[in-house]
Amino acid sequence: MGPQSRRRKIPPRPADFKLQIIIIGSRGVGKTSLMERYTDDTFCEACKSTVGVDFKIKTVELKEKKIRLQIWDTAGQERFNSITSAYYRGAKGIVLVYDITKQETFDDLPKWMKMIDK
Repeated sequence: MGPQSRRRKIPPRPADFKLQIIIIGSRGVGKTSLMERYTDDTFCEACKSTVGVDFKIKTVELKEKKIRLQIWDTAGQERFNSITSAYYRGAKGIVLVYDITKQETFDDLPKWMKMIDK
């Protein structure tokens, strides 16, 4: 039996905090791209529209505390509003996203803020 087989794997330290973050905004503003870039450091040139919701996990350390972020990417189409609004309740943070090249997506922000307040 060599020294390699005697070593025990140390399980990863559990997170000190678990936070749910929701990304919302109009269709096609880059919510999925933003989530992919932050969680996986990748960029999707031709991302497909999110149907309902999708999520990814990102663990970060801040002041020696391990924080597990559960980041939810929501569909921007109105037909999914009832599905996505159910996820707002457990969220500790909400990121509103708009496309600077599409004025109407900025103009939609008050609508999204109203949905958050419900």
